[in-house]
Formats: sequence, C-alpha cells, structure tokens
Amino acid sequence: MDTYMENLGLFGLFLICTLASSLYPLGSEAFVIAFLAFDYMWFWVWIVATLGNTLGALSTYAIGYAGDSLYLKYFKNTHQKIHRYANKIQKRGSLYAFLSFLPILGDVFALALGVYRYPVLKTIVFITLGKGMRYLILIYLYHQYTQIF
Repeated sequence: MDTYMENLGLFGLFLICTLASSLYPLGSEAFVIAFLAFDYMWFWVWIVATLGNTLGALSTYAIGYAGDSLYLKYFKNTHQKIHRYANKIQKRGSLYAFLSFLPILGDVFALALGVYRYPVLKTIVFITLGKGMRYLILIYLYHQYTQIF
C-alpha cells in the first residue's frame, strides 16, 4: 500500500474518496488514516478527502436526478426506500444532505435528494459540510490517539 500511495499521492486519495461515496462500497476512512500515518499534511488530506467524497455523493445525487428510469434499471430495491422519504426530503433536505456521510443510508439520502430535485446548491453545501465535519473529526481523533501513544 505504501508504494501505491507514493505513486498516486493525494490524487489517489481523491479517487478513493470519490469511489467510496458513490454507490460503490469502499471505506475511505482507512485511507485517510493511512495518509495521515504517512505524514501527509492533515489539512490537505482533509480538503482532498472532503472534495472527493462530496463529488462521489453528487454522482449519486445525479443518478437520482436523472430519474426513475435510470436508477430503477440498476437499483430496483432502492426505489421503495427512496419513496418513503418524499415528504421528509422536501421539508428537511438540508439535514439529509448533511447526513449523507452516514454509511449505506447516506447513499440512499443522496439518491433521494436527486430524485426529488432538492436544490443543487443547497445539496452541495450541506453534503460538503457533513463530509468535511466527518473527516475533521476523524483527523482530530487520529491525532489525539497518536499523541497518547
């Protein structure tokens, strides 16, 4: 893993975080911690991970925005889950966008935001805030943990 990170650097982290936040299951947190362990500057790890993860969530939002025909074709089981959120998305969309950092459920939130055409700018802002906060907490905890030992 060390050589891959050295070769790809922060661009590799960006790709991993983008994939992890799309509908492809991958844990970006382990990679963020690995980059910190390899002495990458925490600020750049945070920025790159947040931007990549936000882009991945926005790709899921775009699939939902494309409409029922596209996501029904590939994600049939998700259709019923998404329609349970219709009224909630309209009332509390910014909260759902913020909570899109949650594992599994966050992907459903991002997809539902797209399906119900929640405003793009609000979606971007609140997804970015949620993802950024999650990585900031992760980085903080990593630094606290490493100071103990």
